[in-house]
Amino acid sequence: MASAQPLASFSTHGLPPADRYDAWRTLISAVFEPSFPDMRAPKNLNARARALNLGDVLLVDAAADAQGFVRSKRLIAAEGLDHYLVQVYRRGVCDGAYGEIRNTVRPGDIKIIDLGQPFHTFNTDFENISLTIPRATLAPLLARPDGLHGLVLPGETPLAAILAAHLRTLSDTGPVLGEADREALAAGTVQLVAACLGAAPRAREHIAAARAAAVGQAIRDFIDRHIGSPLLGPEMLAREFGISRARLYRLFEDEDGIVSYIQARRLRHCLATLTDPGQAHRRQGEIAFAAGFASDAHFSRAFRRAFGMSPSEARGRADLAFAPRHETFINDWMRDLRPRANGADPR
Repeated sequence: MASAQPLASFSTHGLPPADRYDAWRTLISAVFEPSFPDMRAPKNLNARARALNLGDVLLVDAAADAQGFVRSKRLIAAEGLDHYLVQVYRRGVCDGAYGEIRNTVRPGDIKIIDLGQPFHTFNTDFENISLTIPRATLAPLLARPDGLHGLVLPGETPLAAILAAHLRTLSDTGPVLGEADREALAAGTVQLVAACLGAAPRAREHIAAARAAAVGQAIRDFIDRHIGSPLLGPEMLAREFGISRARLYRLFEDEDGIVSYIQARRLRHCLATLTDPGQAHRRQGEIAFAAGFASDAHFSRAFRRAFGMSPSEARGRADLAFAPRHETFINDWMRDLRPRANGADPR
């Protein structure tokens, strides 16, 4: 559903120089970590961003001084964002590494990033447009949904030129559109992206995948709502959604299985609680038990494996990881993106 207030903006202009990097980092911290060659953030960092929330997708027009961006395994585990990022550069050059793929992106090129996989890039002074689409919305429309990470469509090719022009127009005119128009354009934009990236050849595959995506999202929402239940597991979910264990396992095979997914969400819940200043009075064991962990020792071991630090270290770094005095709308909207069910019954 489209946001009642679909537009938000950020700029370091007017902020004290000492606060600029911290504000920029906080704004994008759910997606990637900024980095600089000399390991020191500039005191006078120039950056701005304007986000257009279309409900089903998020469009961000951003510009900033030269810097790198890193999405690590640790950040992926912490945030759990399962989206595609489709980018076109208005200006600037981006050199990136996406697993074994290395490439350079120039103005007009289209770049695809799978936020479920790590990468690191370095950008000259840049301005780009980023379209974020939930995996469950786009993947059912694609012939090869898992082969897109680091893909670049050269700007001189017809499909890239069409998609780039559409994203620029949407960014420039989207803020004045009505809610109905925004929703229609969001759906049309996803279809256009799918056409440019290689649509699935048969409608039957799309329907089956769309239904699976709807069921998967409904199960994910249920898990988040019942994260503290000691009964939460394959048996409870299979019974609640009227599906077999075998189907449940297939739905979560990309997350190493349903049990691993539940544990990852429990750990993410604990991380958020531990780093929330308003929860500083709660003991670590209490937080772990409330999230469904039966043993504090098991929780501590799993937490360190997932995030590379102990729960007490995470709590001690809460002021670094979360800076509530700064804008967080991009993080918030990215986390709230939900795929359409495409008319499928989630059960």
